[in-house]
Amino acid sequence: MDIDDYPVKVELVRPEGDELGQVMTVLGRVCSRGDGYVLSVRSRRVFRVVGLDAMRSVPAWETAAIHRLGNMGLIFLVPEESNLRSGAVRARVNLLLPSEVGFDVMQAWWSLKQFG
Repeated sequence: MDIDDYPVKVELVRPEGDELGQVMTVLGRVCSRGDGYVLSVRSRRVFRVVGLDAMRSVPAWETAAIHRLGNMGLIFLVPEESNLRSGAVRARVNLLLPSEVGFDVMQAWWSLKQFG
């Protein structure tokens, strides 16, 4: 998948201060095995995966971080759709996974934090 294929476009500016920490927190969650994010097919809203078949809404800062990471090519959208529920509602979603570059960036960030 090409960077231009990410469906939600945002203006890219370098994250600084707290914003950098937020973006890296979200990338860390995408890279971990226990957490994850999905993008709804219809509304393009971002959700966090909860368990095997559920999802929950995320705050605006997480949504902004996900879209920034997608536009930077650090995460990508899995084209196959899944069905997850949020409360009583089921929705079609696409899973968001880290790209190889995204993993490399996260590894470098973890290394820097150990020495910081």
